[in-house]
Amino acid sequence: MKYVLFVATDPAGEPTDENPQAWVDKWNDRGVRVEGMPLRPAAETRTVRVRGDRVLVTDGPFAETTEWIAGYDLIEAADLDEAIEVAASHPMASGGRIEIRPVEPIDLGPGTGNVSHEGDAPASRFLGIFRTDPGAPPFTPEPAAVADWVRDGLASGRCLGGEHLRPVEDATLVRRRGGELLVTHGAYTDVPEWVSGIVFVDGDWQEAIDYLSRCPMARSGILELREFCTDLS
Repeated sequence: MKYVLFVATDPAGEPTDENPQAWVDKWNDRGVRVEGMPLRPAAETRTVRVRGDRVLVTDGPFAETTEWIAGYDLIEAADLDEAIEVAASHPMASGGRIEIRPVEPIDLGPGTGNVSHEGDAPASRFLGIFRTDPGAPPFTPEPAAVADWVRDGLASGRCLGGEHLRPVEDATLVRRRGGELLVTHGAYTDVPEWVSGIVFVDGDWQEAIDYLSRCPMARSGILELREFCTDLS
């Protein structure tokens, strides 16, 4: 089963000198880790909402929280126990916190599959993070409209794929503190705007914002646009 690991910061995290690359190599060699990339700081986020006929674009994350997503990894684990083992061995389980989210596959029809790739992630510049918004007006996106948005993105090169996630009630939080493994239910931070999916978006900032603003889910949720960190030196 596929799981997305959200690697999050935590001011209460403990210093660690563990090597992230050793973690990557270990789980790549075992065929468990599929891909993953770090993200640039949350302060560089652009947030996109569509309410009525208005496209609302703001600088910064959806909310001011002390914990923010610093990267993601996609793994293929036998079950949640193995996913927890993978997360618990990540250096950021000590230095931050790891949220495990099961992927919920959805079939949008022909021509909507992810673009295949080699390497640590699709060759896109951005990660779009879908969030719920309890304060948004009721709106249920039509699957056909979502499929058309995905197909348009694939045809134009704006979209390289993505993952839909099971609800936050199925989230598992993993931390290591003082040598003890802490495994609890819940997300990496306690906010009502939980993450519902991710999408890989390419182009410049304006092209990526324009594409996200056409997403049907932008009418009922929040779309965060985060740039991948490609300078790992």
